[in-house]
Amino acid sequence: MIYLIRHATPLIDYGRCGAVSAKVLLDEYNQTSSIDETEIADFLSRAELSGPLMTPGLNIISSPINRAYATACRLFDAGRIRQDNRLKEFDLRLGRVPLLKMGLRQWFALHRVLWLMGISLGAASRRSEHLRAVEVADELYTACTRTGETTVVVSHGMFLRTVRKTLQKQGMQFRTVYRSGCFTVEALAPGKG
Repeated sequence: MIYLIRHATPLIDYGRCGAVSAKVLLDEYNQTSSIDETEIADFLSRAELSGPLMTPGLNIISSPINRAYATACRLFDAGRIRQDNRLKEFDLRLGRVPLLKMGLRQWFALHRVLWLMGISLGAASRRSEHLRAVEVADELYTACTRTGETTVVVSHGMFLRTVRKTLQKQGMQFRTVYRSGCFTVEALAPGKG
C-alpha cells in the first residue's frame, strides 16, 4: 500500500497583490511551517480513515519543505520521518507582470501555466521535474509490490499528482481517503490481476 499525502494549507496572506509582493509571498509560502492544523485534526479524529496510517512500522518519507514536513510531524512522530529532497514540489518562479493585481493563488496558477507551456523563468524544466517524480514512483512501486512495504509520502500537489498517475499506469488502484483544504490523503494498492 502507498499513501500520498499533500501538505495542509499554509497560513499566509492569499489576498490581492502585485508581482513584487507575490514574489515575497511565494518565499513565505515556501518557508512557512504555519499550517491549518484543523485540516489534519479532523482527519485524525476519524479513526476509520486515519487508523491504517497509524500502524507502527510504516515507511514515512517527507519533502523537506517546511509546509510538508510540518504536516508530517503533525501526523507522525518526527523520529519516524525520513526527509527526501526528491519529494519537493515542482519548481515555481514568479516573474514581473507590471500593473497587474490579483490573488496570490492566481499568481501561482498563472506562472504554473506558463511553466507548463515551457516558460520557466529560471525554474527547473518540466521534463526534469517529471522524471524526478517518475523515478520516485518507480521506487515506491517496487517497494510495494516486491516487499509488501507500506509507504507514506508527504509532499506537494503537482509532484504527488505525477507520482499517482505513474503508479496508476503501473496498475495500482487509487482512491481518495480524505480531503480538506490543501490537505489530501490518497491510497494506492496493487491491482488485482
